[in-house]
Amino acid sequence: MIKKAVIASGLSDDVRTYLIKSGFDIVKFQNNPDVDIRVAHHADLSFFFDGKDTLFIANEMAEYYDRLNKYCKNIVVLNKKLRSDYPGDVLLNCVCTGKHFICNPETVSTEIIAKMYKAGYNIINVKQGYTKCSVVPVNDNAIITDDESVYKECIKSGLDVLKISKGSVELPGFEYGFIGGATGKTAHDEIIFNGDITKHPDYKNIDLFLKKYNVRYVYFSGNLEDIGSIISIGGL
Repeated sequence: MIKKAVIASGLSDDVRTYLIKSGFDIVKFQNNPDVDIRVAHHADLSFFFDGKDTLFIANEMAEYYDRLNKYCKNIVVLNKKLRSDYPGDVLLNCVCTGKHFICNPETVSTEIIAKMYKAGYNIINVKQGYTKCSVVPVNDNAIITDDESVYKECIKSGLDVLKISKGSVELPGFEYGFIGGATGKTAHDEIIFNGDITKHPDYKNIDLFLKKYNVRYVYFSGNLEDIGSIISIGGL
C-alpha cells in the first residue's frame, strides 16, 4: 500500500502534529524561485494532483520527482516554467472533484487540461485563475467557494455549491486570502482547516453544508490562514 502524504508548507504546529499522528508523511519543499516571494511556498501553485493517479509538478520543482515518486507513480513535470506575475503563476492552480475538473482554460497548463479532456472529465470553465485557492472540494459533486464565477459555472454543471464571503482568511502581504488555500482534504470524509473555522462569518452555513454530506472537519486555534492548500497524495 502506498503511504499517505501531503504536500504543504507553512502549516501551523497543531496541523503538522495532527497530520503526523494521522499517519501522513509531510512533503515540505523549498520556495519556488520564479513565484512571488509572498506565495512562493504555496503548494497549490507548484503542484496539482488529479485525485486519482497523476501528480503534475512545476518545472522548478523537478528535483522533488524522486521523493514524490514514492507516493505517486505517475508524475508529470511541466515543460513551461512559472512566472511571478499573474497569469504566469497559476498554471497548476486548478481542482478535481469526482469527474469534474474546474479551471480557467486561459491560464491553466495545456498539459493538464489535455490530460483531463482525454480522461473524460467534465471540464468546468471559470474566470478565476486562482481556482484551487478559491475552492474547497467537499465530495464528488459538492464544493464550497468564495468566488462568484466558480459558483455560477459549477451550479450550471449540476454541482451543489455553497457560496461564502471573502475577506475572512489571512494571507500575509495581501489584503486577504482564499478559503481553499486554508484547507486540505485528508480523506473522502475529512477536511482540515488551517485555523479556527468557527470564526468565519459564514461558519454556521459551512457547518451545515459539511454535515449534509457527512464530512467531518478538523480545525485549530488561530485565525484562518491561506497557506496554499494542503494537497493530499497517495493512499487516502
